[in-house]
Amino acid sequence: MKTKVDIISGFLGAGKTTLIKKLLEEKLHNENIVIIENEFGVIGIDGSLLKPSNVVVKEINSGCICCSLVGEFGSAIEEIIAKYSPDRIVIEPSGVGKLSDIIKVCDSLKLKNLITINMVITIVDVLKYQIYITNFGEFYENQIKNAKTIILSRTEKSNKNKLDSIVNSIRKLNNKSNIITTPLENINSDTIIAVAQGSDSVSLEKQIKSAKNFSIKGNSYPNVYKSETRHHHNHNADEVFEVWGQETTNVYKKTELEKILANIENERIYGIILRGKGIVQSDNNLWLQFDYVPGESEVKNINPDYTGRFCIIGKSLNKSALCSLFNIVV
Repeated sequence: MKTKVDIISGFLGAGKTTLIKKLLEEKLHNENIVIIENEFGVIGIDGSLLKPSNVVVKEINSGCICCSLVGEFGSAIEEIIAKYSPDRIVIEPSGVGKLSDIIKVCDSLKLKNLITINMVITIVDVLKYQIYITNFGEFYENQIKNAKTIILSRTEKSNKNKLDSIVNSIRKLNNKSNIITTPLENINSDTIIAVAQGSDSVSLEKQIKSAKNFSIKGNSYPNVYKSETRHHHNHNADEVFEVWGQETTNVYKKTELEKILANIENERIYGIILRGKGIVQSDNNLWLQFDYVPGESEVKNINPDYTGRFCIIGKSLNKSALCSLFNIVV
């Protein structure tokens, strides 16, 4: 079996070591793990911080993995697998390394039969984003463009408008990654790993589009689409139905969500809404989940998730009106 390789990238001081410690303490402590820690300098600091976590830490100093140490890096992985047979190797590259080069080495023919690239995470400090993107464009943008998952750190110290602006900026550089906006102290490692490993359980659109029967409060709705699909036997669902989905940092009160669901039930201006599902932040760091099918809806409290998001599926959707209803600025 190939060894999983997780790459935890991020510019200087973004919070890479903090994230790794969190994952080790909350989730990965039962795995056989080796951490490759690369310091851009002679003295390694973060390695000593990680060693109490009962994992093997291999430090590569005096350079950068993506530059002069590419050969040593590849050999180090081979040596680690031969010596420790780890379940997982976690790579914390230098904050000034190019993520694309690290991925390239891990994906080389030399290592392809030994490892599989698993999580590729870049941590972005929202308080320093604008300064770094302006002054360190090449290195900084490379880490964002090549990440599968982007975690925004220190979001609790940022206001909503600034956070939305940063998310929009990141989306222009990388529109395929998941972006975690919930503060790290409010989110558990299970959720982070599910997002970073691409679990369908965190994708509302995949959940909804793959569902054949809709169920809520013990009632099933297997024939919701029947009248809409009976003349489309040769078409798939993507051709018949529309999906409108959004990620959002908006905060909603429970009563506000209930009113929104009542509106999509009664107002045809929004289109024919057949299914809705969402997870959003509420007051005082509480989170809410809503479910909707025609004639019935539910809003309930849940644990914090990685970011707010919702999906609406139906016919003739008025996406502009839905944006206004959910207070989404586009």
